[in-house]
Amino acid sequence: MAQQSRTFGDWILLLFLVLVWGSSFVSIKYIVEYIPPMWIAAMRLTIAAILMGLFAFWRNIRLPNTKKEWIACAAMGALGTAMPFMLINYATQFLPSSIAGLMMATVPIQVMLLSLVFLPEEKATLLRVMGLAAGFLGVTAVILGNNNQEAAAVAFSLLPFILLIIATSGYASNSLISRRVLEMPAMTKSLGVLIFAAITASICALIFEPVPNTPNMGAWAGVIYLALLPTWATTIALYVLLDRTSAAFVTLSNYFIPAASIIFGAVLFQEQLSILQFVGFGIILLGVGISEGVIRPRKRKKRQYPPPPSA
Repeated sequence: MAQQSRTFGDWILLLFLVLVWGSSFVSIKYIVEYIPPMWIAAMRLTIAAILMGLFAFWRNIRLPNTKKEWIACAAMGALGTAMPFMLINYATQFLPSSIAGLMMATVPIQVMLLSLVFLPEEKATLLRVMGLAAGFLGVTAVILGNNNQEAAAVAFSLLPFILLIIATSGYASNSLISRRVLEMPAMTKSLGVLIFAAITASICALIFEPVPNTPNMGAWAGVIYLALLPTWATTIALYVLLDRTSAAFVTLSNYFIPAASIIFGAVLFQEQLSILQFVGFGIILLGVGISEGVIRPRKRKKRQYPPPPSA
């Protein structure tokens, strides 16, 4: 497939997603000490769904109006939004916030593999595969460069990582499903997804966890922040960007999110960064450049030979 041109606005939206989503992991790390994981997801999604409903009423945004649209929103809301939120919240209890952010870099790899089956128009080129491999190598270097003793001990527990892989699989499927309903306006997708995500997370929280009762105002403020920016605002930006570009382009944000999450973690939780982690950042950026066609190998010029002498 030919490389699509990206506008300046596309890159600004991508940067917005990276910074806001990168900050969400440190917020979750703090909030989960006071509020159960599923309730964090249920409250942030419910608040975001209410805000999106008010926004939709103000801007005269329609609801999904066909069976295909309702099914797509239900799948993206339950499997691609609510499930990842709950699993990430749970895993963050046992992992540093930076590691939870780093695992998001596996999303482009999963999208690329799923695209071969469900999005034949987004064929994986050799350069894109090389870029994704470089990005994954960079994330591995960042993980191995973690000098935190506690984090190194936790790394031997596979359950949090398995949960994060399942969560990222949900995000990957979300991107692909969205591309299958391009005729549905981005704002309608956002509204439908948040409605189903809020319902799913709320049902799970009511069934599996006790109702939180904490006086910690910082935790409640964190939930409101998660609802306003990392959920409501980014949901709108996400589907706008998916409609304007491609699933592969949007999932490149998952290469930058690890870097952002580690920076936020270092500033707010004093997590130490090693030289190997900085090297990993560089490899991640290299992978993004290759997969997006910004960095291309130079074509070797054919050597000109003089014509053979006449007999």
